Amino acid sequence: MEIFHLLGTSFLRLASIQKNPFLVHAVLETPASLSFFLYPSGQLRTYSPQAHAVIRQYAVLLLSSVIISLIFAFRPLDELSGQVAGALTIYHLAPMVRATGRLMGRQAVWQPLLFVAAHGVCLAGLVGCCWEFCLGKMSVT
Repeated sequence: MEIFHLLGTSFLRLASIQKNPFLVHAVLETPASLSFFLYPSGQLRTYSPQAHAVIRQYAVLLLSSVIISLIFAFRPLDELSGQVAGALTIYHLAPMVRATGRLMGRQAVWQPLLFVAAHGVCLAGLVGCCWEFCLGKMSVT
């Protein structure tokens, strides 16, 4: 019976609204990091073997952010959680700006729109977590 209690508690922790942004980041960025690492040429318009190392390094950095977000998804939330959420928020701005530029340039429609929506949802959740556990607790002096 104890195992069911532990599983139920873990599931409730997983479903916690404040922790969802960390999980959304992990779900969103895991496939991206694997794609960058395994298919670096797919990220470039022209073949550039020199850029492959840089793209693969970016993939590893992205994967490390996924690991960090998973750590914070399964620990009690505190001020440090809010600070990490703020850092991840800043990351999500770049893909949104890039996708918005592609939309404005009419280079494509559906893929950039999907990127703006997905990164926007993640950004909004992370901003909420950052505000609740970090910025909202700062006292104005």
